[in-house]
Amino acid sequence: MPWACAPYRQNLRGVARSGYAAAVVLALGLAVAAPLPARAQIAQTQPEFATLVADRLYLDGPNRLIAQGNVEALSGQTRLRAARVIYDRQTGDLQIEGPLTLTEGDRVVVLAESAQMNDGLRRGLVRSARVVLDQQLQIAAHQVERVDDRYTQMNSVIASACEICAQTQTPLWEVRATRVVHDQLEQQIYFENAQFRLFGLPVAYLPRLRVPDPGLERATGWLSPQYTIDTGHGVGLRAPYFIAISPDKDLTVTPFLATKETRALELRYRQAFATGMLELGGLVARDSIRRGTTRAMGYTRGAFSVGNGFELSFNLIKVSDRPLLEDYDRPEAQLTSDITLERVRRDERIRAQVLQFRSLRLVDNNRELPNQIGQTIYERRFDMPGLGGVGGLRLEAHGHSRRRPLAGDVKSVARFSADFDWRRDAVLPGGVVGALGFTLGLDHFAIAPGATGFARSSTRLVPNAMAELRWPLVRADAGGATHVVEPVAQVIWGRDRVDTLPNDISSMPELDEGNLFSHSRFAARDQREMGLRANLGLSWTRHDPQGWSSTFILGRVWRKDDLGQFSPQSALAGQRSDWLLVSSLDTDQGLTLSNRALFNSDLRLTRNAMELDWSTAEYSISTTYMHIRADPAENRAAKAAEWSLDGSRALDENWTASVNWRYDIARNRAARLGAGLSFENECLRMQMDVERRFASATTASDTTSFGLSIDVLGVGGNPSRARRGCSG
Repeated sequence: MPWACAPYRQNLRGVARSGYAAAVVLALGLAVAAPLPARAQIAQTQPEFATLVADRLYLDGPNRLIAQGNVEALSGQTRLRAARVIYDRQTGDLQIEGPLTLTEGDRVVVLAESAQMNDGLRRGLVRSARVVLDQQLQIAAHQVERVDDRYTQMNSVIASACEICAQTQTPLWEVRATRVVHDQLEQQIYFENAQFRLFGLPVAYLPRLRVPDPGLERATGWLSPQYTIDTGHGVGLRAPYFIAISPDKDLTVTPFLATKETRALELRYRQAFATGMLELGGLVARDSIRRGTTRAMGYTRGAFSVGNGFELSFNLIKVSDRPLLEDYDRPEAQLTSDITLERVRRDERIRAQVLQFRSLRLVDNNRELPNQIGQTIYERRFDMPGLGGVGGLRLEAHGHSRRRPLAGDVKSVARFSADFDWRRDAVLPGGVVGALGFTLGLDHFAIAPGATGFARSSTRLVPNAMAELRWPLVRADAGGATHVVEPVAQVIWGRDRVDTLPNDISSMPELDEGNLFSHSRFAARDQREMGLRANLGLSWTRHDPQGWSSTFILGRVWRKDDLGQFSPQSALAGQRSDWLLVSSLDTDQGLTLSNRALFNSDLRLTRNAMELDWSTAEYSISTTYMHIRADPAENRAAKAAEWSLDGSRALDENWTASVNWRYDIARNRAARLGAGLSFENECLRMQMDVERRFASATTASDTTSFGLSIDVLGVGGNPSRARRGCSG
């Protein structure tokens, strides 16, 4: 007579795990009924505990073990729930009656009506099953057959990563196939006689289809295509193909075909090393934009650790013609190639660099620009012995050249600069912070003149002495807000004589809050600010307990004499510079507003730059306004004014609209207009955008483009978004 015990729990050793979903823990029944020597032998190879729980557990004869009622089996991360489990020790058959649920960690979930396994779980059949991989891809099958430890075969299959609810039983996309094979070792899923459907409508038939397992991050295959329509190429298609050469190497091949005779091929090779990375790429194209001409672009970039704290990085790029990058959706104002060796420590920086700039502006002639540069910089900071405070040493070797100088320009300049500086701060009575400092700069120039009057060799010595007073004042008002007011007065003495030397790098000096209290407003050592001058400023900062803060800075530069170092239109020209007014506002609601304005004594605005950023869960806005007056010395014959905006708005849970534009206020015309619409849910991402670009400094004609990209989510390292769950 059979015996029963409800509930019955037994810890068992030696459950052999198959590595895939269907009926892995069903071996628990085999372990329960196996004789003791067999269990001991298994335990030597798989020392793992397992647990079987059921309302009733009994023997039906000498060879049949039956677990019935709320059967639950656990082994490691694998869990089985079923209504009834029957194990026949003589035949090795294992029958499971459902509904059954099988989970293996977070990777695999199987739901089925019934299952039958044998041959030590190497073979088996699961009926009316639904397999969920990585909580993303769902595969519903009439039956699932376990062939061995590696392959699982499914028949009459529907696969999708979309949520299926009672209200919307048709998924956005699905793949129907007569047969599917899942290769667990290679993490690949093979479909036979596959039909791809969108919104329930067949859109493609594929006799053979292979997609990566959702858990596989890198796999050889096609990536999501991109459809484009633009005035230069017509209707086009980009179809990138990714090749996973090895765990540390990959290659992406992207053909681009369009109706206006465009035939292009883009390549990108990447490789990771123990000490860095390397990327090589390029583009070869024939199109109707430049009919009869082969257009090309190549680049290489990388970064490597070369020992002793040094990092070697490089970024080299070459194009056949200026409009190429913009014609193929890579708009840039200039190309920069560089090779850099650098080491940065706590009090030291060493950098050696070779650069080449190439302007893409149609009005520029690259042969006439000083765009070939080499420089080496050594900087060190240290405590000053005897005097106290902090000292600094900076050594620089710099050289630049142009291939064909214009009249008045030099062909090449080599410069060696040495700077020594010292500064000491102290707190004086009344909370005033005082500082003393001095700098000594030495520059030696070697000049290869064209039709110029510069000497071939020149040496310049520039000393500066500085005294500074700051008085930070803090007050808290009755509402809990904190106010910090700080007036600053800085006086710098320097020599009055200005040397006549080439100025190729520091031709556009700026005045802002970052350099208001600097010894020099020039960008490089080819020019240094001279004369006796005073930098005066006042700042006010308010911190509100409700989470927002604001800052205002007002400053100006006074000079004893106008030495003519700055152009008449510069904000730094004359004995008195323009007024600098900086304001900013930051809130805890995601709003940031900043404005930098320069205006003269007559309160006429000479320069202004405003930026507003506001980001919330529903929308984001980023807008800037810029106004700057004409200055022929900076190669700007007319005033410039521009307004740009980028914004997006979530229309609902899935749809997002975006808009962007750049408007040339000085010319009273648009420079760029664009709009986009995107959709994303748990299984599909779609992006549509249209953009109109008008003729500019880098392009001679107007262009219009339309782009469409569709990404199927939930397969092959393209993870799906969190599921919202069905409502109702």
